[in-house]
Amino acid sequence: EQLCINLANERLQQYFVENVLAAEQNLYKREGLPWTGLSLPDSQPVINGIAHVFRTLDEYSQQLAKGFETATDEKFCQKTLDEAAKDPLRREVLKQVKMSGKQRRNSLPAMKDGFVIRHYAGGVEYNTRGWLDKNNDRLLPECETLICESASTLVRSLAEEDQGKAPFRSISKKYTADLEALLKMLGACDLHYIRCFKPNEEQKPNIFNQQLVLDQIVQCGTVELVRIMQDGYPNRCLFEEITVRFKDLLPESFHRYGIRTFIEALMLAYEVPTSEWRLGMSRLFLKAGQLRALEDMRSGGVTARPEVLARIVSGIIRKRWARAGHAIQLCNYIPKFIAQIKERRRLARRKLLSHFRAVRVAVFAWGRIRHRRRERLHRVVRLAICIQMRVHPRLMAVCQRARDAVARRHEEERQRELDRLREEEEQRRELERQEEERQQRILEEKRRQE
Repeated sequence: EQLCINLANERLQQYFVENVLAAEQNLYKREGLPWTGLSLPDSQPVINGIAHVFRTLDEYSQQLAKGFETATDEKFCQKTLDEAAKDPLRREVLKQVKMSGKQRRNSLPAMKDGFVIRHYAGGVEYNTRGWLDKNNDRLLPECETLICESASTLVRSLAEEDQGKAPFRSISKKYTADLEALLKMLGACDLHYIRCFKPNEEQKPNIFNQQLVLDQIVQCGTVELVRIMQDGYPNRCLFEEITVRFKDLLPESFHRYGIRTFIEALMLAYEVPTSEWRLGMSRLFLKAGQLRALEDMRSGGVTARPEVLARIVSGIIRKRWARAGHAIQLCNYIPKFIAQIKERRRLARRKLLSHFRAVRVAVFAWGRIRHRRRERLHRVVRLAICIQMRVHPRLMAVCQRARDAVARRHEEERQRELDRLREEEEQRRELERQEEERQQRILEEKRRQE
């Protein structure tokens, strides 16, 4: 319930900022008044964060109504915190509960039972226990059956149209729809705002906490509103309305000058300080109290001094002559400007044509270079073919002679090797024969000695 109430406060605060503070600044910019924009409070991140909380709550409440055991308050709170941590905007407005020193012993269950949302008036801690059951607006099936079967027409009219066919009906979705309808209704009305401030946290009389009230004034945009009202122009009237209402304050001769000139002459005739009024594109903007002063002059029949009116007329004439001079200068300048444009176009066209010619010359030169390269390549290829046709047979003959010479050299070397081996074999045999003869002589010597 507290989250729904705070959501309504956030939406109304955002509605006030958009339709009063932002609309006031946009009006000044649209009307061409000099204005330095102010930094306005923005509740949209908090509203988006609560909307995501409601969507996650509807998802888990529907699962609980269908009998899923996995849908619990702790898992709903954990998923809400996890999804908020992934979004850089929601991360700043929806955070985990910070535990104190006494609560750290049982911190794990408590941290899964709630979260903190940073509203425009300060951070609020929410306990999510029982949210899944509270978000379901369905009655017990027995109660709905009893209401539907009632004998009283009034009691039967209180029954739901679906008669309990859907097990879940979201309270958060219905509250959001009702809040949107309320804002739509406010948009169609002429609103007057009353800003309320809480004097103390104890909710007791005769206690005024200055810091608490100052924080509320700063957070709800009252400082920006006062600054806009002080630096801005709280009274603004259409040119036609001002002309009709105060046309009797100036002579009829001023009616021919036009609406804007008439209103400027009116402000100057009754010596309204220039810092207290501004002329926009379609409206006259006045500081506080100036419109009442004009109304008092009109009611009292006050007339402007003749010397002031004469000075205003002379000023209007000077402005018109200046405008005429500017118009003549503009008329004289336009042909020169057109001539300058034509000259620039002519120079640009000439430059473009020169570029085109340069490109054409470059393309032609490149074509000639390619043609010369192609011809040179053809000559080189023909020369190579001729050389090959004439030199190739000779090269083949030389190669054949070289191969034959190599073969002969190899054959001679092989023959020399065979001769060497044959001589070595003969020498070996000769040595063996001599050895055998020596052995026989030795044996014969031994026999004779015996």
